[in-house]
Amino acid sequence: MSEKREILINCGISHVSASIFTFDGKGITLQETGLQNLNYDYSNDQQWLIALVSSLEKLCKKLNLKGDARFIFPGSLLLNKTLRVPHVEEEKQKKIVAFELSQKMPFPLSELIWDYQVIDDDGVEQEILAFAVKPEVAESFCEKVVEIGLSPIQITPAPVLDYNALVSSSPEIEQEESLVVNIGAKSTNLLFINPTGFLIRSIAVGGNTLTQNISDNLGILFERAEEVKKSYFTGEVTYSQEDPSVQVLEKCSNQFLTRASQEITRSIVTYKRLKKGKIPTKIFLAGRGSLLNNLPEYLSQSQGLNIDYFEPSQSVTISEKIDVQVRSLLPYIIGEPVGLATALFLPEKGRGYKSPLNLLPESKIANLNFKKKVPVLLFSAVLLSCYPLIGISFKSSAVTQLEKELLNIKSTSRQLESKIRDFENLKEKHNNTEGINRLIFNRNYIFSQKSKSCWIIQDFLNQLQSTLNHPDVEDTWFDEISFADQEIANVSRSAKNSNKTNGLKVILVGRYLVRATNAFNDNEESEKRNHLIEINSKKQEALTQYLDTLPFVKKINTKTFSIEGEGDLFTRYFTHFKYVFTPNS
Repeated sequence: MSEKREILINCGISHVSASIFTFDGKGITLQETGLQNLNYDYSNDQQWLIALVSSLEKLCKKLNLKGDARFIFPGSLLLNKTLRVPHVEEEKQKKIVAFELSQKMPFPLSELIWDYQVIDDDGVEQEILAFAVKPEVAESFCEKVVEIGLSPIQITPAPVLDYNALVSSSPEIEQEESLVVNIGAKSTNLLFINPTGFLIRSIAVGGNTLTQNISDNLGILFERAEEVKKSYFTGEVTYSQEDPSVQVLEKCSNQFLTRASQEITRSIVTYKRLKKGKIPTKIFLAGRGSLLNNLPEYLSQSQGLNIDYFEPSQSVTISEKIDVQVRSLLPYIIGEPVGLATALFLPEKGRGYKSPLNLLPESKIANLNFKKKVPVLLFSAVLLSCYPLIGISFKSSAVTQLEKELLNIKSTSRQLESKIRDFENLKEKHNNTEGINRLIFNRNYIFSQKSKSCWIIQDFLNQLQSTLNHPDVEDTWFDEISFADQEIANVSRSAKNSNKTNGLKVILVGRYLVRATNAFNDNEESEKRNHLIEINSKKQEALTQYLDTLPFVKKINTKTFSIEGEGDLFTRYFTHFKYVFTPNS
């Protein structure tokens, strides 16, 4: 059996990696791999493609990559929807999925490149995960990578590939309830694995969240904050404990851990409700963001679960040619590539590997195939046209070579001019930012006071979030939070009359879902009504109790509840509430 070879490019938000995998009929080998960070403003998505192609070009030269390649896109750059459809044959399934997607996607399906796969199947219903991308995005990407010598034959979403990699390294994991937490730059993908399939959720918390927090608190540029984050939390640079920056960094780290843990808890609660009480028994950490200090210990304590790092490299052979420094990063950068390689090389193993989706434009596939034939066609045409003119062929060849070199010089000149303009813009931006920083630091007292207030409010929001995690108040939403002045009576011991001072009051508006937990017949309307009233009363009491115990809440002044509508076919309705309370000073 001849050896199979694949070039897999993982296009992340903050870095790009290129890997060469081979398969000899027995096992998968990682022959070569490389990593290149992306230098751009992470808040500007328009700059991502330019930075990616620039870094990828360096990787291609370093690893001597050219020809067919498969690309992995981050989920944050794609549209995705999860659907539940009846278990039907494939032809009907595609029509049902197309209809359901057309109702939920923000654009018409005719204006999107989309693909889907079944991620869970209990024999009655199927869980469908669909991804989509705008054609102009995919086509622009393909045109850019073709210019550096690569021919894209596949664009596949990253979130689904961790499943293949985990099943490949630990086949028994399919029979357990597990959770993979992959912390990326912009978001964190949560992969719930169970015996019938898997479920994917994405939370808007990533490595950039911590970086931005550090940038705001230290008053430095985002790029500098990223350097500080990497050097401090990886231990590359040791800071004195007396350094005030250490306290700020630890505070930012704790806030990140708290928020990430709360979002994971909410996702587990949702998963438990969907899977009728089942919860993960173990958490696997993945992604470069998982290298944060104390993350495993914090999650283990907050979630009450065993924590381990995901080791995708266990299922492949690592070539000795790979640099030792790169080897240490492999568990955190090749999870998705290993998952894609597994699906490509081992589809017949029957371990439940999910076939990778393809968001490559069909028109681009045909166009790229034609481009591959162009050099052969041109060569044949030149031979036929110059056959009677052998005597001047050498002159013609020399002229053609000079023309090619001239074009290369012009192209290089344009690139240099573009880089000079980018540098000048960056310099101007830097000067403006430094000026703003000086103004901020000159008003440090005012800034610190406002910052303190912001953190107090953020802490209150975190407290509210923790309230929603109680099972007694599930299906509860906070719709509005506002602050207003209130008059507070101030009675003096020596005075008969009282005067009034202004204070602060907080108004919290929201709603919760009341749904029957028991089944009732049509002749049991009275019992059903009493049942719903009892559930409503319990939720009122529980919500009031949890809010009253929050450190931010000093006293609940008033609370009102109202019911709108008479319910639906599922015997459920919304109760709207409004709390007015006095906060602690």
